[in-house]
Amino acid sequence: MPEPVPNDPELKLALYRSLAKIFRSFDLNTVAEEILGTLQRTMGVNYGTLMILSDQGRYVDRVFRAGFGPERHISERFGLTKLEIENLVRDMIPKYREFGAADKAAPVVNGDPMGIVAVFPFQLLYDYSGLLMLAVQKDQRDSTLLKHSGFRLLESVISDYAFALKNAFTMRRMNDLVTKDDLTLSYNRRFFEEHLSEELERARRYNNPLSLIFLDLDGLRVVNNRFGHAMGSRTLQEAAARIMNSVRSIDKTVRYGGDEFCIILPETDWQGAIEVAERIRARLAGSPFLLDETGGIEITGSFGVASYPTHAITKEELVKKADEAMYLIKTQSNNDIQVAQPLKRFPS
Repeated sequence: MPEPVPNDPELKLALYRSLAKIFRSFDLNTVAEEILGTLQRTMGVNYGTLMILSDQGRYVDRVFRAGFGPERHISERFGLTKLEIENLVRDMIPKYREFGAADKAAPVVNGDPMGIVAVFPFQLLYDYSGLLMLAVQKDQRDSTLLKHSGFRLLESVISDYAFALKNAFTMRRMNDLVTKDDLTLSYNRRFFEEHLSEELERARRYNNPLSLIFLDLDGLRVVNNRFGHAMGSRTLQEAAARIMNSVRSIDKTVRYGGDEFCIILPETDWQGAIEVAERIRARLAGSPFLLDETGGIEITGSFGVASYPTHAITKEELVKKADEAMYLIKTQSNNDIQVAQPLKRFPS
């Protein structure tokens, strides 16, 4: 275990100063990024992940990270098993572990063995909990403040960080009430316009890719004509469920209008977006819809993919390119995927 925390007023002041800035925002992304950024700057921490979980740690609702490249986006658990994470969240006891130079059990992050891992569980609201995980590389183990004084100090301030996250998380859930489509429970156009702008700005700031998938359902008009609009609505609900079950929790599925959906994929290049589109395409086409009510309806999807910065630079351009790629499939074949034409970087 680390040493008892000495009287470190400068470190404590830096942490509490960050809280003043954090409490100015009610945006969950901004609050999480500010928390992780503060800990990296003030504590000498290399990597951090902030997870929001439900059901006693068994489901990750949202993941934030600092220090990882896009390929590490999903989650970096620093050597913790799923059972260990569940136990940490259930018991609400912080965990601290050091790894020696020859310790083969040390987790490896981005190819570097870690020297210190610290985990801080905290309660948010309802059935939701949070988990803050920090890691320091072995070659910086003796210089980080996380070892010398920070672990005990963070134990004392984690509830304040949790309160800021709780406020932002509550605002996010309230916002969902006005940004979700009532029929499909996917997001609506209002959310799409705001969220895509935010994600594009974040992609520019961190030099990360961002992809957009446009999806139009093939065959819904036939359902409406043969079985009525009530069955058409049921089909839309089932299609939306298949789409949302095919993407990550950080990806946002939007009902763009009628039988059109969009999926916003942060930190995903066009190759990764094709993989997601293919997974959704296969799930839509893999089994019939409304089997009990109608005997089975075949529904497929036509997909268009565009990415920043490969195919577009602005939000309007990204939407236009993805929509055009989808329309090309819609008019030619259906049940397929088309990628937008890349931007011309230099005159030919």
